[in-house]
Amino acid sequence: MKLLRRTLLLAPVLALACLMAQAADRECGLRPADGERLRNLAQSLVSRGHAPGAVIDVRCDGRPWLQGAFGLSDVSRSRPMQLDSLFRIYSMTKPLTSMLVMMLAEEGRLSIDDPVARYLPEFSKTAVHNGSTTFPPETVPPQRPVTVRDLLRHTAGLTYVSALPDPVSRMYVQRGIDHGAGNKIVPTDGSPAIESLADLTQRIAAIPMLAQPGMRYSYGNATDVLGRVVEVVTGKSLRDAMAERLLKPLAMRDTSFQPAPEQLNRLTAAYMAPAKAPQGPGIFSRVDMQTVAASTFNLVDDPANSVFAARRVADFGGAGLVSTAADYQRFLLLMLQRGEVDGVRIVRRDTVAAMTHNQLDALALRDTNLERSGMGFGLGFATFQSPERSPAALPLDGYFWAGAASTYFWVDPGRGITGVLMTQVLGGDVRPYFVELLDTLYKHQP
Repeated sequence: MKLLRRTLLLAPVLALACLMAQAADRECGLRPADGERLRNLAQSLVSRGHAPGAVIDVRCDGRPWLQGAFGLSDVSRSRPMQLDSLFRIYSMTKPLTSMLVMMLAEEGRLSIDDPVARYLPEFSKTAVHNGSTTFPPETVPPQRPVTVRDLLRHTAGLTYVSALPDPVSRMYVQRGIDHGAGNKIVPTDGSPAIESLADLTQRIAAIPMLAQPGMRYSYGNATDVLGRVVEVVTGKSLRDAMAERLLKPLAMRDTSFQPAPEQLNRLTAAYMAPAKAPQGPGIFSRVDMQTVAASTFNLVDDPANSVFAARRVADFGGAGLVSTAADYQRFLLLMLQRGEVDGVRIVRRDTVAAMTHNQLDALALRDTNLERSGMGFGLGFATFQSPERSPAALPLDGYFWAGAASTYFWVDPGRGITGVLMTQVLGGDVRPYFVELLDTLYKHQP
């Protein structure tokens, strides 16, 4: 469905619920002028036609400082965006799955330095692509086993299904490896579509790894494999284990792998848009968005018959959750307070520290988008390593991640700031707005 810019410009782009705490000047280093700039930024994201709607939620030590809902959550039905609108958070699922694994490690139910094969025997026979271009891929034996730590920091040699021509990527397509975004991926080798998380991990383990374990950062299905490890260790489905161990203790009532029927009227529509802004190297791009034409949106997941509204083939630990900005802030509060929420300790301080500090050496980071943006990677989070190398202004001790439909979060432990920006645009040109948001808060600060 083609959606014209005129539809967006006629939408109610002013904040429907924009609340700014009446805090003292410079609380957490936040200034009233910053709030005004962030409101204008979120409004311009919608009014310039780069997202149908958005929610922004910025907090100081867990207290709401700026909350705003802008534009539409569903253009065809003219539904206004609300603060409690539900978003497909895709890869923002990964930090929660990673936290669940670390909680199990704290209890001694697994070690992150265990071979993955201890829990998933299919990984005892893995091979490594030797770098040749022949198909099927030529392989060599692994120099050591893949570990749970490798899955947490994306050094397990796994990737995502894509149209890249290399032999390993071709095998992901051939075997129908699902990235968790929604609809089943049909294998091209004639085999049936994947029907469970166990099926997914067995197929992944049978495909050669891109590199030797631990040698190279490679983003992909690693966190989905972690989800299967959780299932084996706990004897429960990933959704039940996450709900019992993490979501319920944090009172994240709107976060799930499948929204309840009474929640579906809050599920946003998801759109695909081609990127029109220049795409620089690395994770971030700084672009004058006033010079970029409005996006053209195509509906890809209608809330009325969303793939997220029914039970899917698997609970994808890397991309499967739906949440709200306020709910996700509960998880960020846990991180900001180093494992404690509402006076209850959920996880140890040293566990949070390990997750949010770089775990990769220079060789593993070399020639990656993380390196180009001055970043490292912990155990589930990108870490801000060298702000002078990034096009975005960043807090030096901060960390962040994002989701495929243009959802973003960051944590600034030094100043006590947590922030969430959520839209539902796959592709498109939302990313430069996140850069501008960070610039507003961290550039030219005294």
